[in-house]
Amino acid sequence: MAGNNDPDISDVIVPTEEVHPDRREHAKEPRPIDDDEMARRAQHERDVTGADKPDNGV
Repeated sequence: MAGNNDPDISDVIVPTEEVHPDRREHAKEPRPIDDDEMARRAQHERDVTGADKPDNGV
């Protein structure tokens, strides 16, 4: 058996946002997200994935 050299989730994923779960909500019925929050989340995703960078035809 090889040692414990297998990466775990903290070795693979670096969190970029803090998550604050709201335990008052039902899991299948999340609170509606306002437009400003949706825009902030979309911009964060673009920043993380590099979607705003121009495509160089590659």
